Amino acid sequence: MKLTIHDDPELLTERLRALKKLKSTEVKVGLPSSAGGRLHFILAVQEHGSPIMHIPSRPVIHPALAKDETRAEMAKAMKAAIQSAWEGKNPRPDLEAAGQAGADGIRAYIDSHIPPPNSPTTVNGGWIWNRAAKKAVYVKGKGFNKPLFDTGNLYNAFGYEIKE
Repeated sequence: MKLTIHDDPELLTERLRALKKLKSTEVKVGLPSSAGGRLHFILAVQEHGSPIMHIPSRPVIHPALAKDETRAEMAKAMKAAIQSAWEGKNPRPDLEAAGQAGADGIRAYIDSHIPPPNSPTTVNGGWIWNRAAKKAVYVKGKGFNKPLFDTGNLYNAFGYEIKE
């Protein structure tokens, strides 16, 4: 028995080009570099905490991306990207879907109220001892108890970048 496979040479060329491009492409989820230094500083303080500023550690990126729902959505989009590349199509829309799934997963994780809860002083305001200035200062409260959410700037800045 003889088996002969006939395939379109143009499809093979497009498939090879798309697979090479996919191999050298990264999808980075979190705060994009365009978010600016201030938001990166705020995220670093939130992720690691700050005893001087009375902020407990509230990791958000890794736990959010480790959730089964987020991983499943991202894996589904990545599988579609591989399938698109195999068919010789541009995988970028599927890579964008994977990045968006990750960014949405981070926001959903923040919406689920990350522990520990805000202190009563953070919610309602009050006097705190500022160790750096060595004096008592009055802080205005947020008025609501939602950790990692104040003005919405950090929350809305989460996104993705595709690096080729």
